[in-house]
Amino acid sequence: MKKIDKLLEFLNDTSNDPWKRGEVATEIGDLGDSKALAPLIKHLHNDEHDFVRRDCAEALGLLEDDRAVDDLIKAMKEDSFRYTRNEAAEALGKLEDTKAIPALLDFLHNETWEFGRASAALSLAEIGDKSVVTEIVDQIKKEDQFFVRRDMLKALLKLKDPRSTSLTIDLLLNDENWEVRLQAATNLGWIQTKMGTKALVQGLKRDPHMFVRKECENSLIHIAGDHRIKWTTAEALLANLEEMEFD
Repeated sequence: MKKIDKLLEFLNDTSNDPWKRGEVATEIGDLGDSKALAPLIKHLHNDEHDFVRRDCAEALGLLEDDRAVDDLIKAMKEDSFRYTRNEAAEALGKLEDTKAIPALLDFLHNETWEFGRASAALSLAEIGDKSVVTEIVDQIKKEDQFFVRRDMLKALLKLKDPRSTSLTIDLLLNDENWEVRLQAATNLGWIQTKMGTKALVQGLKRDPHMFVRKECENSLIHIAGDHRIKWTTAEALLANLEEMEFD
């Protein structure tokens, strides 16, 4: 009997320990065998153990078979276990199918669990359709949890769209959490604009956290290098700002 068949037999036997069955589900997904698609979908929807459903969602992302998109959307929308909904959202990002965008946007705005909303943003970024940028920007403005704002900024960094600049500047200069400000500084080093460069200089001079100030400097050095300007000081970079061409 092939390894995949042995693992599927174990997964299908509901008398086995559910934690172990969940581990086996992810192992099955990692094998990348398409014969696992139907069994994983079956347990995603019907298994009575929360963690088996969660791990089947993860496994379907690992399997990288876009035939699972509709079932993952269903699980993301309807599963009672928040970890399953979250793993389904993450799996949709791995599959990179634009068909999942409307459901992920709905999840981004309406999921009650903060980690789920963050996962939705990151998955949307993995899909790579820049039409979602303004949706993520709007959601960040509503987020109370710093780690959600931080992770949504990571999503915006993947998309590298200048439409996120205004929000990112505001977060760098005004957010109460240093991790959010640090991520904003990172973003502005990659999503390069004149206003973002000026904000990085402000952050370098006035941010109360040394890690944020250092990241502002790193981003300014990055910008200088991309524009073939020798880095000396922030003031020297600003003196060249009007001559620098940004996309």
